[in-house]
Amino acid sequence: MKKTILLLAAVISAAITLAGPSIAQEAGHNMLIRDSGSDTMVNVDTYRSPGYLTVGEAVMFTPPRSGWTLDAVEIWSLVPYGEDDTLPDDQIISLEIRDEDLKLLYRFSDSHLPYFANQGEPGVGVIEVPSIVVNGDFYVCFYDRGAVLVGVDFNRAEGNSYYYDMKTGELFLAEFQIEDSEEYLPVNWIIRAVGH
Repeated sequence: MKKTILLLAAVISAAITLAGPSIAQEAGHNMLIRDSGSDTMVNVDTYRSPGYLTVGEAVMFTPPRSGWTLDAVEIWSLVPYGEDDTLPDDQIISLEIRDEDLKLLYRFSDSHLPYFANQGEPGVGVIEVPSIVVNGDFYVCFYDRGAVLVGVDFNRAEGNSYYYDMKTGELFLAEFQIEDSEEYLPVNWIIRAVGH
């Protein structure tokens, strides 16, 4: 039996072009991309199961060579601001890097504001990590905990984006239920790995 996390998705903004160079372009690093690679995103407000604090957006990456070093993660996102463009309440987000067997390589937790306080506009949050050498597939797991709306790409979803439940250690394919339908649509999280 296939387990899925039920989602209701409401598109709040479509095809928003993001501007500005990425950390990969600035530092001469290369970027691993598992979404369609376009510079547009759709922001989706997701309503999750009660376990959403332990469930994160996960993307599987294949490094270009053995010994590739991960230096940062870029997350295309939107932070919901309060009325009158007031700064949102401080919330804790978490990021994990896991190997191909889902064993933990690195964990990071902090306030979301230093990374995602992009004044209520879509943007790229960059979280730098200590140099992590990877020799095989690896996962980036981001736990937004309701503080950040992660960019979603509906184009060419190839099964590389997941939900990861840290409590059970299970991966579930990232898919959204089409409103007023029993049908699910696979999606790509716009989470990218930067390294050398």
